[in-house]
Amino acid sequence: MIVAAWTISAGTVMPAAADTDPRGYLTKMKAQEMWKVADGTGITVAVIDSGVKDVPGLEGRVLPGVSFMEPPLEHPDKPYPPHDDFDGHGTTMTAAIVGDGSSGGPQRLAPGAKVIPIRTSVGTPMAFATGGEAAKGVRYAADNGARIINLSIGDWYSLDKIRPAVQYAQSKGLLVFVAMGNNEEEGNNATNPIAMLTGVLGVGAVDENGSPMPLSSYGQDTDLSAMGGKILRRCKDNTAWCVGDGGTSYATALASASAALVWSAHPDWTANQVARVLIQTAGAPVDGSKRTDRVGYGVVRPRIALLDRAGDPGAPDVDPLAAPAPVKAPTPSADQTAAPRAETAAAKSGFSWQWPALGAVVAVSLGVGITVLIKRRRR
Repeated sequence: MIVAAWTISAGTVMPAAADTDPRGYLTKMKAQEMWKVADGTGITVAVIDSGVKDVPGLEGRVLPGVSFMEPPLEHPDKPYPPHDDFDGHGTTMTAAIVGDGSSGGPQRLAPGAKVIPIRTSVGTPMAFATGGEAAKGVRYAADNGARIINLSIGDWYSLDKIRPAVQYAQSKGLLVFVAMGNNEEEGNNATNPIAMLTGVLGVGAVDENGSPMPLSSYGQDTDLSAMGGKILRRCKDNTAWCVGDGGTSYATALASASAALVWSAHPDWTANQVARVLIQTAGAPVDGSKRTDRVGYGVVRPRIALLDRAGDPGAPDVDPLAAPAPVKAPTPSADQTAAPRAETAAAKSGFSWQWPALGAVVAVSLGVGITVLIKRRRR
């Protein structure tokens, strides 16, 4: 089982001075210039998470949604509406994609996009049910107008449910992003098994300087990276905005928003074509590698696709992770380049990613179907 959550103590309640501007990544990404080309209009992102609280800045940007939370046995009739959020995690992901920045919240990367909130048991005592609920959410998203699925969560135990749900969504033309996972202890590199699924884009996190974050899980299933350093997130029982590390959860939301921008500019493209162009235009590792396990093909740079009109969408029905289209390697970017480096400091902040040791042992002993879940890699 994995549950996306966070360490509240690491945040500083707004409005407090921060060493860096928590919205500064928008300037580096040239968001204002990109929005003149495409702003995400016409694209709906399904955020399968802890729900979304109706906070200022989200009005008119969040669709009705659905909740798949299972009620506790002692309260079988208790409703859990999608527009509520005990944890604040889903609210933060939603705001990163479509929030207008009011009341101290994040300013969105894809202002014209819409979000379908799909609520699961993330952040509750019923979190063990998250995987099965998420699988239902994936199918709901596929049947209700979403083009992108954002999974800043994961689950060891429910891959038998999640895998066919993801395949169903992909058969309907959806693009799926998943967080690689956050580790709070040095040397503990447990990665999200959902990232192994064919066609799913695993997202790692880099800091404000474009360097891999120590807390970001990594491996052969890392495909892209995005900013996960100092950002604005919900804290204090989802009653305030704080400055803190966003980790791979937030990075995944930015990757989803980046895809929304590119897809908005090219609505006739398929999910494979959007993914391929994101891969081709990513800020490649500065050591000259095509990809690394730390950052994948690099940090998402939708501005290269939108402003420079770079990237070859290639074949509409070919998975770019199985066969990336040949194209001139993107040049490293000073403002958004991830350089692989040795990480020595233990990660002590960010959205924690709970991987119970027992779960890892059980997953290994049972195999969790990994031999049939491994992506068709690009090596």
